[in-house]
Amino acid sequence: MRHGARDPHTWTEMDRNFLWIVDPTILTEKGVKQLIQLGLNQQREDIFDASGNCIYETLELQSSKSARCTSSIVCFIKGLCPKNYADILHRLFQEYYQPYVTNQTAYDEIMNSNFEDPLALNFETFNKPQDYMFQGQKKNTCPKVQTVNKAVQSSAKYKQQEKELLSRSEFDKVYYWIQEANPSTKIDKSKLTLADVDEFYDDFFCNRFEGFNFPNPDQDTQNYINEVEQFLVYFGANSEPLQHYAGVSEPFRWIIQQLSSSQSLSVYSGTESNQMAMLSVLTEQQYLTPFASQLEFVIQGQRVYIYFNKQFLKASYCQSDFYCTKQELINYLSKYVVNNLQEQCNSNEE
Repeated sequence: MRHGARDPHTWTEMDRNFLWIVDPTILTEKGVKQLIQLGLNQQREDIFDASGNCIYETLELQSSKSARCTSSIVCFIKGLCPKNYADILHRLFQEYYQPYVTNQTAYDEIMNSNFEDPLALNFETFNKPQDYMFQGQKKNTCPKVQTVNKAVQSSAKYKQQEKELLSRSEFDKVYYWIQEANPSTKIDKSKLTLADVDEFYDDFFCNRFEGFNFPNPDQDTQNYINEVEQFLVYFGANSEPLQHYAGVSEPFRWIIQQLSSSQSLSVYSGTESNQMAMLSVLTEQQYLTPFASQLEFVIQGQRVYIYFNKQFLKASYCQSDFYCTKQELINYLSKYVVNNLQEQCNSNEE
């Protein structure tokens, strides 16, 4: 699952002056409600004992150490296990998070809390160096992937598509809204890039979800920024082998383990980049990922049904149009699992 709603990564003048009072590293109140509801939706008999308490051993929980992902799994467990979520979460933080503590005071406050108000806790206190499970595409974790990214962005195909996108009339409308959002700064349109369109996409996406009317582009402009985002993610960041390996090798290794595990419910709480990296090789459809998006592998016997936000993913790598056998899915995912990822990520070879 992707984390719940947050505020924009980069605040405009309008955001700072009128809209936001929270922190982009954590969830908004709507984000909290999203993930609690997601947990409620995943309730099922085989994770509860006779008293209605969740059985910890039936759950396999993995989460990025990013605060918005940590707070998301806290909220998810609150919805999933309404009777004993505090006990479940105390065990989770003790067994899973404790080795990565960077702020003992904040950790002690977490362990002494009842998790009634997740936004009151400081989850920006955990760090896991060389985290290929969640941070494989990050510069500090996989330096070589940045070289690959630059090569993609310098390619003729990328440059041609970039030129076409920046020459479109919708780009003029994006420029208008960027200027409106920063009224005290003169924006030079000729210096704007697709990265600026990406920032505008993020600002609009976050504001619209919270119910704010600014910025308020027309539908054609919304379609355009979606198209730019798809190009940046699926070609710019997820088109070359090392980009795939860095993004999905460890998550896919974990998913393969879950296909034959005894857990009733396995949960991976990550980011947009985690989810898009997986989608880039699981389906030909270029999905964008709303807050709290769900990528689900539903196991029924030897069959695995794959859904994205409750919509079937047609898997061309499996014989059936509607499901994969476990072995078919393992064979496919294994193509992206490499044992020398650290070596590939730190290679000095061009």
